Amino acid sequence: MTISQWENAERRGRPRARLHLRLAIVYPQRAGVPVRPIYHGSTHDICMSGLSMLAEENVFHEGEVSVRLSLPPVHNWAAQKAITARALMTYAIHSSKLNAFKVGMRFQEFEEDGKALLQAALRDALSKSGDSDMQLANDRSGTVRPNDSQRRG
Repeated sequence: MTISQWENAERRGRPRARLHLRLAIVYPQRAGVPVRPIYHGSTHDICMSGLSMLAEENVFHEGEVSVRLSLPPVHNWAAQKAITARALMTYAIHSSKLNAFKVGMRFQEFEEDGKALLQAALRDALSKSGDSDMQLANDRSGTVRPNDSQRRG
């Protein structure tokens, strides 16, 4: 990886929030299996373009999956909402620091008003937490790079 590739490796173009939402991943139907496999977990961080989650096992699937997210209620008296989106899993790595697999997904399409509901939930979460729980894409000011990847000039 060249220096310019390292510096431009961030793929999210939107602010992300460390918001831990319950989720279910519904995998495509497999031949000979009567029920579609489902994995239950929670998000590690999320933005409008995708999410990352932590899993005890490698749940990566090459191709499209359905993701069902439980959003926090906007008000204490409001009902909890759930949204569904089609997503592509983009990576799965094992983190020895977290002792878990970190799996990334990119949203492809939201069902019904899912996009608007997620936007509202993220806006609310970010306004409550301030900037401390938000990482802007391409903000690498605090990144420690290997010696061969330091900025030049």
